[in-house]
Amino acid sequence: MGGRLNKPARRGSSDVSRPYEYGSGYGFSGLTNPRHPVGADTSSDGFFASATLQSATTLPRAPGKHRLTPMAKEGMKNLQSLNFSLIDSLLYRDYLRKTTTLSHVKHTFGKWFICFLIGVLVGLVAWGIKMSVEHTQDLKFKFTANKVQEGRIAIAFLIYASANTIFVMLACVLVIFSGPLSSSSGIPEVMGYLNGVKIPSAMSFKTLVGKVLSLVLAYSSGLAIGPEGPMIHIGSAVGAAVGHLRKATNFFWKYNNDRDKRDFISTGAATGMAAAFGAPIGGVLFSIEEASSFWSRQLTWRTFFCCMIATFTVNFLLQGFGTVDIHDSGLLTFGLSRAYLYRYVELLCFFLLGILGGGLGAVFVYFNVRLNKWRKNTLGSLRGGRSDLAKFAEILLIGLATSSIVFFLSFKFPCRQVSSIIPEPAVCEEDAAVGMVQFFCKPGFYNEMASLLFTNPDAAMRRLFDRSHNMFTLVGLSVFTTVYFILSLVTAGTAVAGGLFIPMMMVGAGMGRLMGELMLLISPETDPSIYALIGASSMMAGYSRLTISLVVIMVELTEGTQYLLPIIMAVMVAKWTADLFTESLYDNLMHLKCIPFLHSKPPRDMQALEVGDVMAEPVVSLREVERVGDVLAMLRSNNHNGFPVVSGFDGFGHGRFPPGSGSINGQRYFPSATALSSIDHADIQRDTATSSSSSSSGSNNNSAAEMEAPQYKGMILRVQLLILLQYRVFHNGYQSIRRDFDFDKFSSAMASPPPLAEHLETQLTEQDKDSYLDLRPHVNSSAVAIHNSFSFGEAYRLFRSLGLRHLPVINVNNEVVGMVTRKDLL
Repeated sequence: MGGRLNKPARRGSSDVSRPYEYGSGYGFSGLTNPRHPVGADTSSDGFFASATLQSATTLPRAPGKHRLTPMAKEGMKNLQSLNFSLIDSLLYRDYLRKTTTLSHVKHTFGKWFICFLIGVLVGLVAWGIKMSVEHTQDLKFKFTANKVQEGRIAIAFLIYASANTIFVMLACVLVIFSGPLSSSSGIPEVMGYLNGVKIPSAMSFKTLVGKVLSLVLAYSSGLAIGPEGPMIHIGSAVGAAVGHLRKATNFFWKYNNDRDKRDFISTGAATGMAAAFGAPIGGVLFSIEEASSFWSRQLTWRTFFCCMIATFTVNFLLQGFGTVDIHDSGLLTFGLSRAYLYRYVELLCFFLLGILGGGLGAVFVYFNVRLNKWRKNTLGSLRGGRSDLAKFAEILLIGLATSSIVFFLSFKFPCRQVSSIIPEPAVCEEDAAVGMVQFFCKPGFYNEMASLLFTNPDAAMRRLFDRSHNMFTLVGLSVFTTVYFILSLVTAGTAVAGGLFIPMMMVGAGMGRLMGELMLLISPETDPSIYALIGASSMMAGYSRLTISLVVIMVELTEGTQYLLPIIMAVMVAKWTADLFTESLYDNLMHLKCIPFLHSKPPRDMQALEVGDVMAEPVVSLREVERVGDVLAMLRSNNHNGFPVVSGFDGFGHGRFPPGSGSINGQRYFPSATALSSIDHADIQRDTATSSSSSSSGSNNNSAAEMEAPQYKGMILRVQLLILLQYRVFHNGYQSIRRDFDFDKFSSAMASPPPLAEHLETQLTEQDKDSYLDLRPHVNSSAVAIHNSFSFGEAYRLFRSLGLRHLPVINVNNEVVGMVTRKDLL
């Protein structure tokens, strides 16, 4: 049999061994561990996975203390790792020797061109979302305002609630049909993918379309959500979709690999953030700080270029074709006065706002994660279509409740005279004053609660950042902050597309404005709008734990560079405060969704272990030359995604080099297409005769060599084996059956979905199965391997920093004794 189980004795091995399963999921299917026994067979599906995963993890915990339970690991088995490592084979090295400078320039230029396409496409999508939401909301408020002016409260509420309900229903239906990954923000999925986790359908075109349409409808429905999180996911999906263009042109297939796709998705995530906020620098920093796990200087320049293109595209389309001046604005834009700064004594208040924002952010994370866990265990446990029906009913109730609260809560607040507002010059750079919502008040009066709730978030944020005094009462700000916090808490994680940046900014701005109004009672020189800005920054830092990128985004968003110092201080204090209680929301959601995310540092409670304590064993390995039938049978017997290749040959007599293998450029392997054409039949016969004449005299040596343990030579992926079998790149002992299968054709085949082993079983003849497969030209001979005495911490850092999928473990004799995959490190 071709595939063999190698299980040499190792120092410190346990009496209970666990089979090495490194194919299904991360190579964890059927994985057993004496320290972590496996539970029932389950699968993960967003927040609505099977209820058997209800003990998946204890949430939330302080940073670095997450430990996955056996059920959580079992829920990860349907996920797979991505191949970020370069396959450094002899075939690839031969291709590098033939690569010219011109081809390298073309390849580099292609990446810049793709980044340009991503920027333009994301900009177009962002513009389309903004215009669709504006027109939809204008239409809704127009019909409602007509009845409001007539004083017909019941009809006005019926129109307002009906429109919101229809939007919510359609947004949820789109999510149900396009898949659960088109709901919520999608940031945990993006972070997991960029960490090396292949989440099915996370970047598919169906998910992309569903998220865009659901976002437009959900954001127009008045729910407490924002567009920025979905824009990050949308940008990532656009970046991933570039690889699918290979069907239309032969230009893109060279970039349809996990390594390049990772870079395009990182660029797309940054571009989505830049388009949402009009903050190209902040978008780049967000991708570096939060979204991406792997980065390079070249990627920084391409990402910045892409963010610039997206921001310019949005601005150009928003300003119109006949406008000469272009303003750097995104989907959401605010402006603050530059006429007033702050006093140093107010830094103490900003420090207090940082503490409040961090504490409130931690409270939000705590309850939202538990609410989503309840959704997963309760709504997700329903069978058949009842789970979708439950999700539909939940968001429908939340939509009706939100509309009712927004509409009727405003009646609890009396009308106020517009003349009572004390205006200040240069409130915003574009508008010296922000209009208030009249609601059911008489002309010349306004309703403060309706001005914050019965409007779109952009206008509400402008009013909270307005420098005018006496716009809001202390009671109004307190009620608004509390109500919007609860609405955001309940809405986040439902079956519609929506993010949390804007809701958290509004909650923080309300909290900050409230403190500013209190300080205004003490000191008439206080500017409450600055407190609103600091409060918004601290609240966002409290729930997301963003730091540098958040500061830059807030500065670019408000153009308030003079408030850089208090923003930095509030953000840092908020992060430190929130870290005392919980991890960030996105980290908790990745644990809840069973996404095996590898942080930059290993778990503290596993630092003292050796890699031999966590590796999987025994290992299914392949010899350098294997019989095709044996390889096919081995592939059908398991679903592993990678195999160590060890020294040895099959079917050629006691480990000798097979006839026709020869020696080319100092390497012993079957001739490639080019090399084989230069070797005539006489050379092959001479090599065969030499091998035959030496077989008897060297029988003792061959017997001794046969007794030697196979040595580790490298790694080969399952997809490589399937492609070699599909294109019949094997040998009958004397010549190659396929002579034209070079690196370009191999890479092109790698860019397409591989065939199934069951299908190949019916396509290959018995003669094919009796042929031989030489793996040496295709083995990744530079695949990293570590000694079984390696410390767990160093193995974790090596695996994480290099973006590995498999990490073979060898002993002092260079024998493969185990394998480490992603799940073993959690």
